Amino acid sequence: MRTAPHIPWTTARLASLPLTWRRRALRALVTGRRLLTGDKGDGFAATFESVLRLPRREALRLSREAAHHDVASEIEWCALHRRPIAAIQRDIARVRVADPAVMERIAATGRPVILAPLHMGAYVLGLAALMTRYFPGRPMLVLRQRDDMAMETEVIERLREVDVDVRFLNVSQRADFLSAVRFAQKGAVIVVFCDLDPSYGAPAEMPMFGMPFRFAFGTDTLARLTGATVVPVATTMDDHGDTIGLGRPFEVRGTASEERAHVAAIMRRHIQAAIAARPEQWHLWPLLAEYLPSSATVQDNSPAGGEAPRDLVA
Repeated sequence: MRTAPHIPWTTARLASLPLTWRRRALRALVTGRRLLTGDKGDGFAATFESVLRLPRREALRLSREAAHHDVASEIEWCALHRRPIAAIQRDIARVRVADPAVMERIAATGRPVILAPLHMGAYVLGLAALMTRYFPGRPMLVLRQRDDMAMETEVIERLREVDVDVRFLNVSQRADFLSAVRFAQKGAVIVVFCDLDPSYGAPAEMPMFGMPFRFAFGTDTLARLTGATVVPVATTMDDHGDTIGLGRPFEVRGTASEERAHVAAIMRRHIQAAIAARPEQWHLWPLLAEYLPSSATVQDNSPAGGEAPRDLVA
């Protein structure tokens, strides 16, 4: 296992501050640095213009916000890694659920649950908030297809300290998938990210913004085998705290292609609505081409200098 990456001093200092302080301080720091360097922050402007059909001025504004959000997300990840447990609990208390009655009803059934978040905002903090408020005592199993990174493992340990029993399960083989089914049937809350690219398997057509998007979509099979309710989730960040938006919960009872198409449409609407509302907070814009057929024309979203995009979390 690789050692945890070095955290720059400024990042560590900001991460140690209370939530509102660190976010406001970062905004002031980023704004000041942009004025000093003349950086336009236009890396995603062309993409937002072409995909979201936005005017140039709004695309530039959102591109600057996206650059800011990338740094803010890294700091939030480091905050979970470094801050005292009591401080993390205060951060969790600042997470607001847009429709808490929905989560209360689903939790009250005691049935298996699949949370399907996007890679948006400080989603790790959002998941911790959902678990501590609505599913106390139930483990949370995050499904993925790659090994732990050192930083991820250390943050998982921190979440366990706030009474969230988080585990990762790689599901590259059928036996691993069946293990996830057993976990769910024993009471675990399963987390399956709903915005993974088609290479993760079971791709489904989910056209968005007039483009032929495809996403990995094995959630329907997992829901059918476990009898779980699927809850689409999207977490967004603001300077004062985070908000968890919920899509339409659904269940899967059969194997017919019509039912798969129906629930895929529910998920597509959730993904599109979440991205359209806060496009600057979707973390996967740099990988946009992987969601589209090779014939589709998209902007090159690679970071400057040609380096691979940083992947801070699962």
